[in-house]
Amino acid sequence: MSSTVAPTFPASLINEPAQSNPGTPTTSLGPIEHLVGTWTNKNNPVTGLGGPTSPYSYNVMPLPQGNMAPAGYILKNFSYYEEITFSAIHGSAPNRGGTGTQVANTLFYEQRVYFAEGPGKDSLVHAENGSWLFLSDRQQFAGPYGSTPLPNSTPPTQPFNLVKQISVPHGNSILAAGNVALNGTGGVTPTAGSPVIPASAPVLPKGVDTSLYTTQANTAANYQNPNVAFTNNPNQPLIDAIAAVPATSFIQLNVDTKTSKHPVSNIEFEQKWANVTQYEASYWLEAFGGSSDFTQLQYSQTIYMDIPITGAGLVSFPHITTNTLTKM
Repeated sequence: MSSTVAPTFPASLINEPAQSNPGTPTTSLGPIEHLVGTWTNKNNPVTGLGGPTSPYSYNVMPLPQGNMAPAGYILKNFSYYEEITFSAIHGSAPNRGGTGTQVANTLFYEQRVYFAEGPGKDSLVHAENGSWLFLSDRQQFAGPYGSTPLPNSTPPTQPFNLVKQISVPHGNSILAAGNVALNGTGGVTPTAGSPVIPASAPVLPKGVDTSLYTTQANTAANYQNPNVAFTNNPNQPLIDAIAAVPATSFIQLNVDTKTSKHPVSNIEFEQKWANVTQYEASYWLEAFGGSSDFTQLQYSQTIYMDIPITGAGLVSFPHITTNTLTKM
């Protein structure tokens, strides 16, 4: 039984200084304006589930184990709860070059993740920070603070307008990009109804013994795989949550490193033992009761790690995390 004291969540993980001019941007943020605020796991009033003791979440986490385990790795699968704050900076970050300007309209975020079960219950398991960028195109302007467009200046054309920058204190940095379709006002038109959340990406690695994934293990001495059904499909908690309380509209955001060909960087130790090679994620912002207020956030993200396994060489392991959050 864990003796860890459950965390007390502050109103926000980010304390922004008060600044009225320039004020906090809204319309320039496109779809990511709906992320602004603090999100955490709360019990749904309909189902009574979703809070820190019964979250709609799951984590599939392989860990290198050298020669100490028959498979060369162990699992550390579990449900979890978290707090994450998104905060808009007072301004933008323009990238100047060529004949135009690319403007990065930016959210910073802070994230803290805690075990919801097992021997480590209520202790911190993961922390990260980073930013979301909504990219827009403008002309170049004369001078360092100028407001007059340069002659023959034209906005650039770019393949992606959404970027997630991730900094993880294992020594990993990730850039993932995507493209969200905009309407005539530069915003995103929500899709009516609930999202159809698919089964997760393939969970099982190839070329190694995968019996750990299908063997339930949730005893104090061996808490590796408490929910085999969720291990098989880590998106199932998301599917269960939205089926229990359907949304009336949603906005979906997708980013990845493979399509955008943006880099993943790892420190030397991680390059050798658990090299992160690829990242992909889907986020669903959801509104209920016909409201235009997006109060629920669901996400599914997959990190691919190359782990050396004796007799099998480098094996790519998917590390998948999914959660359903409510805006505080």
